[in-house]
Amino acid sequence: MMVIVMKSVLVISKSDEVAAPLVELMRGEHYHDVSSVFSVQQARSAVRERDFDIIVINTPIQDSGGIDLSVELAKNSHSGVFVLMKSDVYEKCRDGVEENGVFAVQKPVNRAAFHQCLRIWEISKNRLLNLESENLKLKHQVEEMKIINRAKCTLMQCLTMSEQQAHRYIEKQAMDMRISRLQVAQRVLSTYEL
Repeated sequence: MMVIVMKSVLVISKSDEVAAPLVELMRGEHYHDVSSVFSVQQARSAVRERDFDIIVINTPIQDSGGIDLSVELAKNSHSGVFVLMKSDVYEKCRDGVEENGVFAVQKPVNRAAFHQCLRIWEISKNRLLNLESENLKLKHQVEEMKIINRAKCTLMQCLTMSEQQAHRYIEKQAMDMRISRLQVAQRVLSTYEL
């Protein structure tokens, strides 16, 4: 069974009329769950309520230029943040927003270039998720090794085993009982530690 992941987008712009072309553009990019808001307060509220894959800010918005909001949202969410700016603002602000993880896009928006930016974001996000998963796996392995080593030390202290004997004991118990070394170590610790 194939699971379809709904990609969600928040479009922030000064009005519904200004947001409509962006909403259609995002739907054309297969982002079907698209919401629109029109102020900084509405944007913050929407981001607090749920996660979005992509946030597109079409500057200026009702109560702000939108540039500071783009940086804030990039720092405080896992969303891909895109800020659309007129050419004069783009030249002044591009470097500042990009160094904070925001994709700067010059208006008028070139569909092909915007599509490419979205693809780069999706590829980068997938790589980041893979790295985070690998990092989490390594953290679990380190934690497991700490517990196993602590159990070895406990066996060495309480049963006067050598390190090699403690290691062999844990390995043999795991094989004989058909459980993991971690489970054996946890049993050792629960038996001998107060």
